[in-house]
Amino acid sequence: MTQPMSASEPQSSTLRVAVWIMCHLLVIAGGLSWAAVRQRQLEAVRVPPTPRVTPITITPRFNVPEIVSDEQLQRTLHKLRPRLRHHNPQTNHLDHALRFWGVEAQFHDPECYSGMELRDVLLDYRLFKQAWDPGTKPLMVKTEFGIRPRLQAGIATASHEDHTLACLAETGTPLDFPVITANGEKSVNDLFRDAFLSFSLNQVEYEWSTLAFALYCPTNKQWFTTEGQLISFDDLAERIMRQQLTQGVCAGNHRLHTLAMMLRIHEQEPLLSDAMLEKITQHLRQVTEKLVANQQSDGSWDTNWDGSPKKEGSALSSIARHVLATGHALEWWAFAPQSVHPKQEVLVKAGQWVVKTVDGMNEAEIAKNYTFLSHAGRSLALWRGKFPAQVYQAPPFETVKPERIDIAEKPDQTMK
Repeated sequence: MTQPMSASEPQSSTLRVAVWIMCHLLVIAGGLSWAAVRQRQLEAVRVPPTPRVTPITITPRFNVPEIVSDEQLQRTLHKLRPRLRHHNPQTNHLDHALRFWGVEAQFHDPECYSGMELRDVLLDYRLFKQAWDPGTKPLMVKTEFGIRPRLQAGIATASHEDHTLACLAETGTPLDFPVITANGEKSVNDLFRDAFLSFSLNQVEYEWSTLAFALYCPTNKQWFTTEGQLISFDDLAERIMRQQLTQGVCAGNHRLHTLAMMLRIHEQEPLLSDAMLEKITQHLRQVTEKLVANQQSDGSWDTNWDGSPKKEGSALSSIARHVLATGHALEWWAFAPQSVHPKQEVLVKAGQWVVKTVDGMNEAEIAKNYTFLSHAGRSLALWRGKFPAQVYQAPPFETVKPERIDIAEKPDQTMK
């Protein structure tokens, strides 16, 4: 027999329904609120971070005269001065020389470009076309997002993705510095904008892009690429460390330099998580262990510095491979924290090998291997706590250098 419903039961049932509806409304409201917050977050990262006008300056911090004496350093730097004032200078020699010497460099040798002239030849089409054969295409070309150097299309073009931009960043060039193109005046910001907005994690090289971004635009926030990839400097560092150690251009050394520089940049402007800081440091320690284990008796390394089997059929000579591997290692160690350094005797043997090797090279050999030697020569100055231009004392020459074009002049708008 069914019991009669009490008068309070309808009220209780109604209350339960009301509570149920209220709970669901709160859940829906919470979801909508979270969705709104998330949408604002996504909209924020879709807006590219704002770069600095002036890049961060990272200075050398070690002075170890045992690696290279004052006299040895002057002798080595003098042999590696940028004697590039000749017909058809290779573009990768120009940007490597700029990175090596910086814009402050001055030389009495009439065959040398000054540091400012090195930068001007790269960024001023009037000077660039004077240095090359008639009909040579401009270095800088217009793109969807700005301008960029032509890449790997002959000796009148750049050799590494965003290497020219990174050289400008490492030498303190501001984003508002003028770039004179065949079609008028632009700025370094147009180079940066193109590199930043066209960047893809699927690029063959991204270590120079990463370094340029970190120097001009240090941020610990995420941002979207134009391909829709959500990235941060943590992601870029992870990507750099994911490759096999000696894989890629210059036997993987550019990646190590970028990682070391990221640690230094983070000291001024945080751009990495604590976990990634520790991961990079541990990675560089492991790299150092491999370098120590594979250092040759004369103090140098070959391009299989990690102990991997030597690749057959290399286009580089034995001396070029050893200069490449040894110079790059000394360079990134000079910027890395001391906690990842090898024992000093390892550094001293490597530095003395560089000095002895450069001493024995003639002008033709230096010209042929200039890009690799630029890293080696720069590293020696860094280990004396200075950039090359700060320490080099050029001997006097009597010949007066020809006048240079003032980049402040208005570009010829009729140039095509």
